[in-house]
Amino acid sequence: MRVAILGQYPLDEQRIVGGIESVMVPLSRSLADFDDLELHVVTCQPGVEEQQCATGSHLPLHILRRRRLGRLTFHMRDALHIQRTVAQIAPDVVHAQGTGIYAMAAVHSPYAHVITMHGIVLSTHLRGFIDRFCEWYSIARAKNLICINPYVEQKLMRMGVFHGRLYRIENPVDERFFTVNCQGEEATILYAGRVIPQKGLLNLLQVLAEVRKTHPQVCLRVAGETESAPAYLKICREFIAQQDLEKAVSFLGSLTVEQMVQEFARCTVFALPSQQDTAPVVVAEAMAAGRPVVATRGYGMQSMVEDEQSGLLVEHGDIGRWTQALTRLLSDSALRTRMGRKGRELAQARFHPTVVANATRAVYYEIIR
Repeated sequence: MRVAILGQYPLDEQRIVGGIESVMVPLSRSLADFDDLELHVVTCQPGVEEQQCATGSHLPLHILRRRRLGRLTFHMRDALHIQRTVAQIAPDVVHAQGTGIYAMAAVHSPYAHVITMHGIVLSTHLRGFIDRFCEWYSIARAKNLICINPYVEQKLMRMGVFHGRLYRIENPVDERFFTVNCQGEEATILYAGRVIPQKGLLNLLQVLAEVRKTHPQVCLRVAGETESAPAYLKICREFIAQQDLEKAVSFLGSLTVEQMVQEFARCTVFALPSQQDTAPVVVAEAMAAGRPVVATRGYGMQSMVEDEQSGLLVEHGDIGRWTQALTRLLSDSALRTRMGRKGRELAQARFHPTVVANATRAVYYEIIR
């Protein structure tokens, strides 16, 4: 069976920005292990030279140049460009990651298709309106959809425009995160994500200041790019200076996959105080690495982290509860070990790339029958 996988594929597989990129690499790599699948990866990105090369797992990679001002045409030019490339591949199945240009190309192709829905567009700006229209347009025409968790499925049902077949398959995690076996440093908290308001780093810094009143040795390591919201970064740095936390907080910037594996090996606890998150891959990575997770209650994280089993879920912005949760884990090594073991057990069953690839391959065969 020939399959065209459409989505944002990283041009440097060692430096993955996050989101769909962190899904595309382990999924395509694991699908490539099946002898009955012939995979082609198609990605469309700005500022690149169009070419056909190969992924790290030796799959054909079709790199297309994304047009400027694409939203002015509701991304139709890019979708048509992707369609033409797919026609040259002539696949049995088209698998689009996300509900943007790749989904639009998939639903208008003459081939069997499935779209993995990673989330719902929430922005209220003009660009958000255009993205929401493209999302609605592609979902309304889709025959097969994969939802990554119950939260996304509930949002989809509320839209009321999808009338095809629905599958639930969670996102995969790179196998290297399952190789972490050490216990980590006693007083290290890891945060992984962009430094933007939605991710809640400032709240976590406020929590850190409270935690250090009883655990003065605790430090926070921040892994993620810092260029997206310079004003927010400035506020965070000002708070760090006011609270005399300069030696307790390290900004690491964007890291390679191997560097992220090392950071998970180093940390004691993983914390993600997002205001809203659909299914953050970093949470699955933390679970795969055997680290207890403290995350925001609700949204997609509630279906990933089992409260009091593989981690602790806390209401967003509740500094007192967050302080209690992190202090509790930092003070109890047996609890950390138990939650970390449970998290890895869940990750093996749900997020291991072989598990996800098997379920995805089964969907391919079902939709072409």
